[in-house]
Amino acid sequence: MIPIRRWEALWIAFEGPYRRPQAVKVGVGIVNAIDGRPWEPGLNSDPQNYVVTGSQYWLDGINAGDNFVRQFVATTFGQGLTIEEQVSRVQEGAVRLEVFEPKPGLFADAPQHEMPEPDVVPGEGPPLGLGAGGRIQQKIHADPHGLDTWDLTRPAAARVQLLDPASFTSLTGRDAPPSPIDATSYARLGLPWFQFYEEQETDIQAAEIFRGIRTVSSLDKNKETDIDALYVRPIRNWR
Repeated sequence: MIPIRRWEALWIAFEGPYRRPQAVKVGVGIVNAIDGRPWEPGLNSDPQNYVVTGSQYWLDGINAGDNFVRQFVATTFGQGLTIEEQVSRVQEGAVRLEVFEPKPGLFADAPQHEMPEPDVVPGEGPPLGLGAGGRIQQKIHADPHGLDTWDLTRPAAARVQLLDPASFTSLTGRDAPPSPIDATSYARLGLPWFQFYEEQETDIQAAEIFRGIRTVSSLDKNKETDIDALYVRPIRNWR
């Protein structure tokens, strides 16, 4: 479980060496964040419903296509703004992760670790889910290895519950981290923003069902922050 405040955004990082990639499915409740379809066992290639570590370093939101995603933003159920409510009408309020190793012998071997399914403890405050925020430029890369690369017989799964800070503290006895700096303050301080340079990577097609998703900003009066190009620093993968 992780603490998150309403209107806060999150992103998911994928760590792993390029020499031994893994396929990862990401779900917003029972909705697949990549293809927009209901969560189902296994992997699909048409349309692709997963990302691959070693080429996909993080995921900022649901697949909007054309090299864009819509940011994961926490919001409460009941207003019809969570992705789950808009796509599936189900209120699970969790992030699902499912990881598939490559088939034996295709890449360098690595120790296997069992990942037990965690117990889910319900929060005490209003249930939280993920809605869609603003558009962020990000590619969701096509699988460079092919669907036949992945061992579908032994996936490792995790389910991450989203809790408001008070519920997190009540259940764990630990204080939730403070709210992160907002974009306006970050820009005012002149801190750097980063643009990831992806020269040869290809983007997968958009998830059609996500095209009509309402964003949480439809109820938020804050304007988007303009970022001075002077503070944007390009970075590159030198693998």
